[in-house]
Amino acid sequence: MRLGDGMLSARLQGAWQDRSLDFDALVQLEQRMVQITFDAAMPKRIDIDVDDIAGAVLGQDTLTLHVRTGNPIVLYGSPHLEGLRHRLEAAVCVFPAQTLSLRGFGSERSAPGSEHDRWFEALLTSRRVAEETLTVETQRRAFDADRLARHAQLLRGELAAERVETPADRRALAAELEELAVPYTVALQRLEAAASELRHAPHGAQFERWRSWTGVVQRAFRAADDVWALMVPVLCDSRGAKGTLWRRILSGRSPRGRT
Repeated sequence: MRLGDGMLSARLQGAWQDRSLDFDALVQLEQRMVQITFDAAMPKRIDIDVDDIAGAVLGQDTLTLHVRTGNPIVLYGSPHLEGLRHRLEAAVCVFPAQTLSLRGFGSERSAPGSEHDRWFEALLTSRRVAEETLTVETQRRAFDADRLARHAQLLRGELAAERVETPADRRALAAELEELAVPYTVALQRLEAAASELRHAPHGAQFERWRSWTGVVQRAFRAADDVWALMVPVLCDSRGAKGTLWRRILSGRSPRGRT
């Protein structure tokens, strides 16, 4: 194998499949696979799927790959290890689709339109930023839970104000929307906790923690989708806040709280 096309030469140490490693090696990241060729006398190759890498720690002249299914592998002696670390992070951080599995997003029963778009706007903006960036940190920052919660709260107030005139009725409708939105509020609280864990994750487990965080992001999308489905009948009720009592009775809820 010749050097080039993103391939680097480094010293390999560690263990793989019960074999001790201490060889000169050629390393290449090819289609989400780290390929390490070693032992010039009898060439062998280690293939590591990036999805099996829990983290990659860049030290002084070293890059340690923490593999979920084996021992850490250490590469050293190359001036290009930092570049490999960046390319590896970009390969890992392909942001997964978030809306394909949603039941109501964009469907007719979810009343797609300007208000539907306003409800999902902050989440979709965060998703777009995350899809355009390829680092753990920039994706984490894109989904700021506090910003998403403020957007939802402000929008609920705007939707109530657009439907009823008197301050008391606006507050009543906003309160009802807030109650319906509890699952999304809780999901964002969990997203904030997951983001904190990701931010403070040791580098050796950073990619693994990122994968868990993306799952929490997905659950926030699902919660937003479910909550929007609950809010649509309320927002479409021509009685506005005056229909609150009857909606509570029909849904089995007390007008002063849950029964």
